[in-house]
Amino acid sequence: MNTSPKWMTIAGLVCHVLVGGLMLVACGLKASGKMPMPPEVVEQMTKVGVYDKLQMIGIGGVISAILLLIPRTSFLGSLAVSSYWGGAILLHMIQNESYVLQSALVLLTWAGACLRHPAAFLNKA
Repeated sequence: MNTSPKWMTIAGLVCHVLVGGLMLVACGLKASGKMPMPPEVVEQMTKVGVYDKLQMIGIGGVISAILLLIPRTSFLGSLAVSSYWGGAILLHMIQNESYVLQSALVLLTWAGACLRHPAAFLNKA
């Protein structure tokens, strides 16, 4: 049972809707193969070895986003979305690119989890 103040639940839901909505759009495009990408990006992704797996990555992202947005599975979704963004951070680190946006999205995901499920983060020992 959720006994946290209503504003915390709403603020957490807003964080998760922002991250989940972004992921549904971006990963949905990847999964459908309709993601517009400049040739340089395609070349870099091919060099790293993820271009041919882009559809599978998109499907995983869509599933993670759906888990994040459903109230009963939002905590599991937070873990899955964190893994997704962790992979994105890793790819950007390998190519010496900025990964500030991906890091901010991980923080927003966990801020939402803390606000929606504060009891999971409290030490009651």
